[in-house]
Amino acid sequence: MSQLLYIGGFSGGIDSQAAARFMLNRYGAACVILVNSDAGGNEHPLTIEHIGWYSEHVHPVVRIQAIVRDMWMDVDTAAERGFDPNEPLTFVRMAEIRGIFPSRKRQFCTDKLKLQPIRRWLRAAYPDGNYARFSGVRRDESLARADRQWLEWDDFYDCELFNPVYDWSKQMCFDYVRLHKEQINPLYSLGFTRVGCAPCINSGKDDVLNWATRFPEMIDKVRAWEQQVGRTFFAPCVPGMVINWIDDVVAWSKTDHGGRQSNLFRILPPPACESRYGLCE
Repeated sequence: MSQLLYIGGFSGGIDSQAAARFMLNRYGAACVILVNSDAGGNEHPLTIEHIGWYSEHVHPVVRIQAIVRDMWMDVDTAAERGFDPNEPLTFVRMAEIRGIFPSRKRQFCTDKLKLQPIRRWLRAAYPDGNYARFSGVRRDESLARADRQWLEWDDFYDCELFNPVYDWSKQMCFDYVRLHKEQINPLYSLGFTRVGCAPCINSGKDDVLNWATRFPEMIDKVRAWEQQVGRTFFAPCVPGMVINWIDDVVAWSKTDHGGRQSNLFRILPPPACESRYGLCE
């Protein structure tokens, strides 16, 4: 039997980068395969550039494109519903097909843009199934992940799943990657806490304000998507509003806690570096 391969997703975020470094150190470059299935055009160019840098200077990253057939488990369903199965699946196309954008409670973007495309690629590239997966999942990210272990069984991919940073803090991930002198996604040095999507549907108030202040073109993109789909990008998050379009959310991001009074200090030009992880030192 061929050598067991360890295959992990590489999003350009610090957790997946720390997990990749751990697996490279432990099992060697010949046994580690890194894959990136993009977020359907919802990444920031700096994240795409970082993935490219990592692929060139640290370890190759296989790039995978989500396609419309990834929306359904049955490969024939796309054609039966009148779609081109091989059409690239963008973030906004995904929302059009579903008739709604993903949300914290219905986070289908991860499944359709990441998990399904990578599984499709895996089955084609390694039909013998002689592989295990690894992830950058950490226990302290959410209650749903609080029970994660070093080694589990992945029902979705039908293989072993390693979680090398499962009991690490996010700060430990940064420190570990910096110890190995690897470049870190520059968005973290600009104060962002989520860098996989720009913005993420789970972005908090500070991240929304940061996108609007530093990269208003990301807000323009969301506004155009909302008009195209006819639905809001963010689930209701503005106090007192059942429906909040992107401009409502941006206005709310400039307010104090409670969302009723604007805060001058929140709308001042941000500093050149404002990382909370010691990246500006």
